Amino acid sequence: MKLSNLEAYVPAKLYNRGVDYFERDYVEELRENAPNRWHALVSGTRDYHVSINLTGKETVSSTSCNCPFESDSLCKHEVAVCLAIVEYKEENPGGAADVLPKLKAMKKVELLKILEDLLQQQPAVNQYLVEKFSEPVEMNDNVARRLIRKSASRASRRGFIEWDRTDDAVEGALEVQEYLDALHPQQDSEVLIRFNLIIIEECTEMLQIADDSSGSIGMVIDESLANIQEAMEQWPEQLSEERVDRMLELLYPQILFGLEQGITNAAEELTESVMQWTSQGEYSDKIYGFIEKIIASKEMQNKTYHYDEERFRTYQLAILQEQGDKEKIESFCQKHRSYPDIRKAEIALALNQGEFKKAVRLCEESEQQDSALPGLVYGWKELRFKAYEELNSVPEMIELAYTFTVEGNETYYGKLKNLVDSEQWPAMLEKLLVELKTKARGKALYVIILIDEKRTEDLLEYCRSNVSGIETLYPHLMGDYPHEVNEIFTSYIYRSIESASDRKKYQAACDKIETFQNALGAEAARGLIEELKFMYPKRKALLDELSKIQ
Repeated sequence: MKLSNLEAYVPAKLYNRGVDYFERDYVEELRENAPNRWHALVSGTRDYHVSINLTGKETVSSTSCNCPFESDSLCKHEVAVCLAIVEYKEENPGGAADVLPKLKAMKKVELLKILEDLLQQQPAVNQYLVEKFSEPVEMNDNVARRLIRKSASRASRRGFIEWDRTDDAVEGALEVQEYLDALHPQQDSEVLIRFNLIIIEECTEMLQIADDSSGSIGMVIDESLANIQEAMEQWPEQLSEERVDRMLELLYPQILFGLEQGITNAAEELTESVMQWTSQGEYSDKIYGFIEKIIASKEMQNKTYHYDEERFRTYQLAILQEQGDKEKIESFCQKHRSYPDIRKAEIALALNQGEFKKAVRLCEESEQQDSALPGLVYGWKELRFKAYEELNSVPEMIELAYTFTVEGNETYYGKLKNLVDSEQWPAMLEKLLVELKTKARGKALYVIILIDEKRTEDLLEYCRSNVSGIETLYPHLMGDYPHEVNEIFTSYIYRSIESASDRKKYQAACDKIETFQNALGAEAARGLIEELKFMYPKRKALLDELSKIQ
């Protein structure tokens, strides 16, 4: 392995972390104890001692680090030290003074005196010797928690972690994740899940005292959730009831913790990880009961809003749908119909099973039930439209498509035009344009329809009332109304310049002149520019910007 191309030998994730450590000056006390025998201290959640042995100037022959990482690859601390060695060699081509022969020539009492002085003057030396004579700490639950908490504590100031210190705060969590990266995803699946749960819990606690606007803590949580999802998806062997029970027991308190904190989606994602096992039919009832236990918990019942319970009820409905017991599904939906998501799932099921009249009935009931919530009502109407499409109920589709179009929905305008008979369309169009013209949300679609229907006279009238529209709409008007376009565009530019007071606004106005030039030609633009120079001879910034127009 060459110092000059470490990235060819080290996984990208570890190499990038090593580069980050090196660039943040975490490598300290780099020294060459003997020819090609290097040692350094790397700060992090704790201080790690790294040794690098070289063969010749470039080849790495062996490395060691007292961090928990175990792999055939270099760890991030070793990568950082290798990069520091390269930098040192570039800055000191002649090499450092060789003190080793001098030390070897000294008497024992002299060496002890030097060591005593170092211990008093350099705390890091004392720490190095303490750790050198200590047994290496094996990773376990308590060690993992200490690593995570220690980095969080070091990053906090007066009990709070500022946004620019969150990267430092998660160093311990990343240390644990790095340890997990070296484990076998199938052989060590339970260990992976347990440690990732620890990371999620500790980082969720960290969020309570941090400004995570950078997203560093959230990303660590998301990565651990993804790791658990993957571990449970690729479970290495046939599930047994004992193993399922053990995993549910492990996950249950963490799901309740996520619900209680309410600042991440960990509770839902952990439950969704378990849901993967419902495809093995003998455990679907057990997982259904597990979810019922979560719903009955005080953490769930203490919620002010019922969104979480609604979400977990949809998990139960998914299990029942997988089992395919129509009677149970119907009974469940009747019992929990107060939740919109349950009704939505029920309607989707009716549509999938070809029960279109039932879907219409359920949509109409939901529209009535949620009449005070326009957003939900809109959604129920869209589902009802789908059912009408399957039933080929043209009058009902026209009625709904018209309602959606008046609200500014372009998709349903296309559907409406295709549904209405060509003889009836002109009258429908007139009525539609009158309504769209008066609605704020309908203005964009109003313009689209005018263009689509080639209503240039109405489009010109629109531009007279909304002069800024001329910038984009002039191509549709130039054929019939070139003089009117010139008039509206000129008026629009004059208004922009009249209200302008700084160079940035003058630049914006001159951009409009360039568009004017594209529309009406170079000669018309030159005339307009000369007029503006005459009108505003004292606005030097404006005159300067006008002179730049080609």
